[in-house]
Amino acid sequence: MGKIQCVYDRDNNFFFHLMSVAKVGYDNIYGEKHHNSISTEDIAVLKKYEKELTMKGGEYNGKLFWIGMYAGNPQDAIRKIQSEEGFPGFESYTDALLDIFGIFLKYHDDYCERIWPDQEILLAKTALEWQKNLDEEGLDEKAEKLVGIDSERIFYASLISSIEHGVEAILYETEGGNVYDLFSIDRDYNSARAIFLHEYIITLLEKRIPFSIETYDRYEGLAEYYTEELIGKTYNFTYQDKYIEFYRLKMSEKSYTPDELFAMAGNLETA
Repeated sequence: MGKIQCVYDRDNNFFFHLMSVAKVGYDNIYGEKHHNSISTEDIAVLKKYEKELTMKGGEYNGKLFWIGMYAGNPQDAIRKIQSEEGFPGFESYTDALLDIFGIFLKYHDDYCERIWPDQEILLAKTALEWQKNLDEEGLDEKAEKLVGIDSERIFYASLISSIEHGVEAILYETEGGNVYDLFSIDRDYNSARAIFLHEYIITLLEKRIPFSIETYDRYEGLAEYYTEELIGKTYNFTYQDKYIEFYRLKMSEKSYTPDELFAMAGNLETA
């Protein structure tokens, strides 16, 4: 098995189940199918905190998105607040946290018993199929060779069954140094490999080029340039075509390192 690995877990899927049904940040068929799994009153509570709970790569940065990590253990989060240990820096959100953790607690068992078994079957089938194809293609090794940067970390593509049209490509690093990234399973393999590869290349570039929101398009454009060199046009990042075309033109003249390409494209940000 290569460094790009497909995984899934119940707690992440439970959190996004709630977000999908409540239409917090996005709307899809999954949410409609399970709309009766949450009361109207509790949906209204989640919608009340929609801005704080919404995250989308490069666009939204919800201050409370992180609480999804407590979806499988809301009792611990509630205990921390009630014992006054709390969450430092989030004292002004105490009421919101208690409201949301209370909803986690209320619906967790029902989700685990009634909804998760079918979702797990779907996730397992998708993970197995995509992993087989990824391993056969060896895209991680090809990416490292093309970019000229090796990685010791595992890139975990964390699969979610309920985020079509919603949050994806949110990279976060674990204490062990490996990387997790969220992806919807509502796509075919070719679409999955394109976004997995793009995000994996981002993790390679981060070893040489510091990321900042100010250079977001230049950075993403560089990752997509390398992605397209490996698998062809993906049409996922057409709004960064000027960077992709610039990098391709420069590489046709001579071979440059990623950091050299990135630096040369700086003038395009003001063009």
